[in-house]
Amino acid sequence: MQVSKEKIDEIRDRTDIVALIGDNVALKRVGASFKGLCPFHGEKTPSFYVHPARQMFHCFGCQASGDVYTFVMRLEGRPFPEAVRILAERTGIEIPVEDEREEARSRQVRQKKERLLAVTDAAAGYYLKMLAEHPNGGMAALEIEQRGVTHETRDTYRLGYAPNGWDGLTRHLKEKGFEARECEEAGVIVPRRGGDGYYDRFRHRLMFPIADVHGHIVAFSGRILPTPPGEAEPAEAMAKYVNSPEGPLYHKGELLFGVHVARVPLRRDGTALLCEGNFDVLAIHQAGFPNVVAPLGTAFTLEQAKLLRRYVHRVILIFDGDKAGRKAVAAAYPILSEAGLGASVAALPKGEDPDSFVRAKGAPALQHLIDMAVPVAQHLIDAAYEQAGNDPAQRAAAIETLGPVLKAVDSPVERRLYLERIAQVFQIGDVRAVEAQLKRGLSAAPRPRRNPSDQVPETPEEASTGPVIRTAPAPALEKDLAGAYLDHPPLFASHPLENVVSLLTSADLRTILRRSADAVGSRGAVDGPRLLEQIAADGTVSAAARRWLEERLVIQTFDGPGAEQFVRTAMTLLEKQAIEREQQRLMKSILEAFREGDTERAEELTRMRDELFQRAKKKGPGDNAGEPNP
Repeated sequence: MQVSKEKIDEIRDRTDIVALIGDNVALKRVGASFKGLCPFHGEKTPSFYVHPARQMFHCFGCQASGDVYTFVMRLEGRPFPEAVRILAERTGIEIPVEDEREEARSRQVRQKKERLLAVTDAAAGYYLKMLAEHPNGGMAALEIEQRGVTHETRDTYRLGYAPNGWDGLTRHLKEKGFEARECEEAGVIVPRRGGDGYYDRFRHRLMFPIADVHGHIVAFSGRILPTPPGEAEPAEAMAKYVNSPEGPLYHKGELLFGVHVARVPLRRDGTALLCEGNFDVLAIHQAGFPNVVAPLGTAFTLEQAKLLRRYVHRVILIFDGDKAGRKAVAAAYPILSEAGLGASVAALPKGEDPDSFVRAKGAPALQHLIDMAVPVAQHLIDAAYEQAGNDPAQRAAAIETLGPVLKAVDSPVERRLYLERIAQVFQIGDVRAVEAQLKRGLSAAPRPRRNPSDQVPETPEEASTGPVIRTAPAPALEKDLAGAYLDHPPLFASHPLENVVSLLTSADLRTILRRSADAVGSRGAVDGPRLLEQIAADGTVSAAARRWLEERLVIQTFDGPGAEQFVRTAMTLLEKQAIEREQQRLMKSILEAFREGDTERAEELTRMRDELFQRAKKKGPGDNAGEPNP
């Protein structure tokens, strides 16, 4: 999708940034800004500011900053083109079509997806209704109740019941106007083998809707229930869980159960709790840990790890405390490492799963396990030792299984420390012997780090930033002066900018003020996103100055009269500082002239220094500092 810069600016201008962010963050007005808890990291004291007039947000805790596009990209993990489309739809702005055929294809794909999503949403509504109304819905409700799931949690995850008939959902969807073929494509009905009609895919099961990161239901997971009273037991054992097939909406290796509920908590906490089952997710969420997700009945995948990386930098694994759980931890660790995620293990007691543990011990016990979580490599080393026992052959085999674990450790220093830990735990004095046993996992070549191209840029320009520019920090007085101009743009007209710029020692602030003056001249106001874009395009302003500007744009310190008064006072002080610097320069030149025997030049420089001295004496707080003396 190609969209002109003018249209991008129009969409941004028409988007109410306070309303957009307020849908996800509770904001409270503070002066000219709004303040709330940052959605991108955990905090108890609000440090997240939004300035509506400048269309900017900034967090003083995690340094997240940007405009409406940046907010959508960071919060939802969307690329820039999708953020543009979302905000265009929100504001009712039509994006011009440049390629009619491509637009027609895209529209057809969108319409088909929307239609399939309507099918799955209608199915979820049907299952929810059946949970309350069907004669056997009580069996599903009993299973929910016995698991200790509250009505609030049940409603949050939209649990339902699929009746034990063959075509209840099929008939319901037909009555809703959906075609059988699209219902099949959505994965909720199945064609009969004889080719005559369809039947429901899920029958007599407790239903868990599976949603994407935006909350759209794309699939279902159905858990088996006891046979209804009066019905014969099935001839063959039924699968414990039946999941939707993969299709246009659903790719099981790319989604995580509960991610739509956990999305904002994941951003806020920076840590994900990863467990194995649907009920585990419900129990942990209900215990007060909403940043919890689980794979969808399959082994953890790299795509799922990359999905988590959009939101967090660390994952705590809470898998079952049995052999299968340890195997799952070992399998997940290299994947998490490849995705660039830190990983720890909150070890459950043997025989426990997160669901049973929380119901038996409660939230404080789970919090203690999380607090005591250890790095995955350390956990697997200790677990391998416990399993091996005293048999030398089993010990050697256990050490060999740790090869892939050490291979996934990115840091050579950490890898060496874990090597020494293995030798210590297994009580082997010869580290070289341990290293030989681990040779499959101790490759000399460093493991490739995560690919930066996999990351969603923070802003449209981030991917093309130039070299880092380092300059001396700007003096506080000069930053406050620049801030006064940002807070009260009429200053650009009432106080000639070049008079101000000539007194600034900071090249960064000189550029910022000139760009701000250009913005005020063309638009009559300081537009935060555009100003930052221009600063980035200049490529001459240091990263520290850009960060200062991001922060300053969301906080308004001066009102109009206050800004006027501060500028007059600051200009007087800056003039005096400029005179003092010039006097110091002249004094050095005078001494140099005397050393060289150039008396005439020394006397001329002395006269100039004395004039500056007299000029400095005349400057005072009451002077008209807005118009420096020539």
